[in-house]
Amino acid sequence: MTPPPQHFVSLSQGQVHYREAGPKDGEILVLVHGFSYASWTFGFVMPLLAEAGYRVLALDLFGRGYSDRPKGLVHGRGLYNRLLSDFLDAVGIEEPVTLVGNSMGGAVVTDFAAHHPGQVKALVLLVTAGLRLSQAMSLGWLAVPVVGDLIWRWVGPQLAGSSSKDPAVRAHADACFVAQAAVPGYYPALLNTLRNYPLDGLQESFELVAVQGTPVTALFAEDDGLIPAEAAEVLARAIPRATIEVVAGGSHDLVMEQPERVLAAIRALIPPRA
Repeated sequence: MTPPPQHFVSLSQGQVHYREAGPKDGEILVLVHGFSYASWTFGFVMPLLAEAGYRVLALDLFGRGYSDRPKGLVHGRGLYNRLLSDFLDAVGIEEPVTLVGNSMGGAVVTDFAAHHPGQVKALVLLVTAGLRLSQAMSLGWLAVPVVGDLIWRWVGPQLAGSSSKDPAVRAHADACFVAQAAVPGYYPALLNTLRNYPLDGLQESFELVAVQGTPVTALFAEDDGLIPAEAAEVLARAIPRATIEVVAGGSHDLVMEQPERVLAAIRALIPPRA
């Protein structure tokens, strides 16, 4: 698998790393990864999208991948909404774009669309967070300053790696985890996000997207240990016009395990330009 070209852009709160592929005049897709992953999440699907004729940009959120880990930031909704807005400006995208969000990235792009409807053409949500988690969020001691930080030094690294049954996916994810975790500030950024981002509390934003009429396609996974199938039902109630599918046999790493299925969903919603 040949990785797509990588770039850096300076935004108001730090430098952001992103990967880009596909023709410059193609239909634009901006891909946003999940909680502990980075743009490498899309390493299997980006070549397929580029070959289909899309212009694809996949960025690393602050604290992940090779983006900066600025100290003093609060990893909440405001930070990620501003990051996406700044990023689109910095790379010179002026037309409405299709946002593709994976896991927490689904919550991020939905919240952005709710607050910036003029900049979003459509949403593709992959095993999206923001509605339901398999286990309710309860930080316990992790919410306590200093004490929580000390506990996180042991707990955080246990999140590393993929549980996928696909050896190629697991090897790819594990290698990428090692690389991004080697950059200081990765695990503190994750704890900051846990403390400040509503991973299961953004239903209002999904409902607002429905009112605005933004086209939405969502894929959930039958064997997802993080996002339950119930989330698909919650999304259907929040956005009745959305196209929703629960992929049989799919896991939380659906975007890496079944990139052809993801490509098909995107094609059906936003066809590439002729």
